This record gives sequence, C-alpha cells and structure tokens, in this order.
Amino acid sequence: MVVISLRFRKSTAPLFTNLGVHILLIGQVAELTGTTRKAIRHYEAIELIPSPKRSGSYRVYSDHDVMVISMIRRAQALGFSLKELKDIVSRKIADQKLPIPLVSAQIDNKVIELEKEALSLQSKIENLNQFKIDLIKEFS
Repeated sequence: MVVISLRFRKSTAPLFTNLGVHILLIGQVAELTGTTRKAIRHYEAIELIPSPKRSGSYRVYSDHDVMVISMIRRAQALGFSLKELKDIVSRKIADQKLPIPLVSAQIDNKVIELEKEALSLQSKIENLNQFKIDLIKEFS
C-alpha cells in the first residue's frame, strides 16, 4: 500500500488504493460531487449515508460513496428532499443496487407533482397578465 502525504493536498487523485479501491478524503469527495464538506457531514448526521471509515483522524471514502453522494446531489437538484431519498439510498447502500421499482415510482410521483405546479404557475401568469390589463384599463 502506498500512502501519500495528507497535508495541503489539492488534487482529487485518490490518496491510496487498496485492492483497486480508491480511498478519498472528504474534501476530494466534495469536489468530485459538487457538494460541500458540511453537506456530506450532514448526510452522515441524519444517517442518509453511513459514517465513513477512518484512517487516523481522517474520514475516508470509496468510489461507491462518491457515486451515492453524486446521486443524492442530482436528486436534490431535481426537487427531491433528503427525507424522500433516505429509503432509496439506504436500500442502495445495503443491497449495492438501486431499488428500481421504488425509484421509478418516486420519479413518476415527482413528475406528477411538477406538472401540477406548472399548471398552477401558468394560471398565475395568466391572472397576472389579466390583472395588468385590468389595471391599465382602470387607471389610464
């Protein structure tokens, strides 16, 4: 096993590999996933993801952890709450595979929810436009 100094490390290259598994520090994972160290620690605190292994006082993460955190980040960007993701992520971590029927159903529900929001927004836009016309007629 080759160990590289942990001080002032700016690269996202893994610290070391062990049997083909990359080991990354929290800052590297944050950079790779586009999240923050604070968010990753929050995911651990609410048990969305398991606490990572430690190498001394450092949290160390695997490629699998990076993939799971990336999935969480993407799902959040698409409107899923951490609460909505907890069951999916816990099953993914436990089984090492995604529960496709559950994921598919949750995505379908999110699409329906967004379509309802889009209709509501369209109605508000139409009402605002009519309100503008009414105001112009009334006060011109």
